[in-house]
Amino acid sequence: MKEPKAAGIDERGVRDDERHLVRELAHTHQALMAGLSWRIGMTASRFGLMRLLWIAERDVGVMELSRWLGVNAAAVTRQVHELESEGLVRRRADPKDGRRNYVRLSPKGRKAFRVVHDLSHEFERMLSSVIGDEEMAVATAVLAKLRTFLAGLSEEHARGESKSGA
Repeated sequence: MKEPKAAGIDERGVRDDERHLVRELAHTHQALMAGLSWRIGMTASRFGLMRLLWIAERDVGVMELSRWLGVNAAAVTRQVHELESEGLVRRRADPKDGRRNYVRLSPKGRKAFRVVHDLSHEFERMLSSVIGDEEMAVATAVLAKLRTFLAGLSEEHARGESKSGA
């Protein structure tokens, strides 16, 4: 029988018995997004953009989408151009400011999103079958709690109220 390895510090100065929540969340996020993309047949970034447009049910500015998604406006603009060329969104310029564009899902885009939305729920059911309903509920609650905490940190940062002493 093999003896358990004593906790130590590796050559990088990292304790080998420490939990690494952020690392696990990052790896899990990458795996989830790759699995979701494969399952629904579209990139996670496209799915996220279409989901926001689905929820909004109105014309949404590219800058607003950029803030919601946490990506730069150029990336959103590229996605919008691709979606528009496929007939999945309709774009219109602001009549008062031609530099601003507003986007909304087209009827074809709404139909396409319904399909991938159903597939995403099927993917969630697959995940639930692996960890069970109770663990799924706990995981969802823990992640929501972390997201709320992080949103508060972001608000503090925006107001310049850093508590870290930095």
